[in-house]
Amino acid sequence: MAGPVRKDDRARELLETGIKVIDVMCPLVRGGTVAVAGELRAGTCVVVEELCRRLSPEPGGLSIFAFTRRTPARSVNSRRCGRRRATPAAQPARSFYLLGHEEWTAERLATLPSVDAVIRLSTDLAQIGIYPTIDPLASQSRLLDTGLVGPEHVEIAARVRKAAAADVQDLKPRARKIQRFFAQPFYVAEAYTHRRGVTVGVAEALQTCRDILDGLHDRLPEQAFYFTGGVDQIRAKADELQTGSTP
Repeated sequence: MAGPVRKDDRARELLETGIKVIDVMCPLVRGGTVAVAGELRAGTCVVVEELCRRLSPEPGGLSIFAFTRRTPARSVNSRRCGRRRATPAAQPARSFYLLGHEEWTAERLATLPSVDAVIRLSTDLAQIGIYPTIDPLASQSRLLDTGLVGPEHVEIAARVRKAAAADVQDLKPRARKIQRFFAQPFYVAEAYTHRRGVTVGVAEALQTCRDILDGLHDRLPEQAFYFTGGVDQIRAKADELQTGSTP
């Protein structure tokens, strides 16, 4: 249920990233703040670097607070994860890295300072090859909570969460397809994944989620949704899988 709209909320608008899981499940606020809460080896630095790369030309800016876990046996790479701030003139997306030792439980997430969005990263998703490892159930956004995006967006995000959490046999194949649809190649990781980064508009990402949940893509294989972009790439990959032309 949408909460009350505060006076200072009315001017807030969605900052589109082209990252499907973020734009659908935890949309960012233009000129606002986001907390990236990552477990060890969940790809926190990669997500922050990708956001900075994608949002550097965007007007309005964004402040990113990345909370990364550190253990005595493993230090975080200081070049990539040192506390840093880019000047607004050089790069509208400003990032701050904060190191700690605590686990990111639901209770700890609730104690974070007031931010417009929370991106929660999970190593559980990394273990099954879902990158970025953004947990759609634990991540959140003021835009969704207060109904500052359209009702269709709120509805689709709620349906995705319900499908991901439900133990209903009919929903499981569709929930798995959405989970794989949210896996997306990043530009900053091209040298490692050997896949070109992709951008998907929020309108297409929302429509594809709706179509998956409504069963319009039930005949497409699950693998066709994995590490692709929009629906055209999904269908193209499905054709390749059917003809056996992909490795």
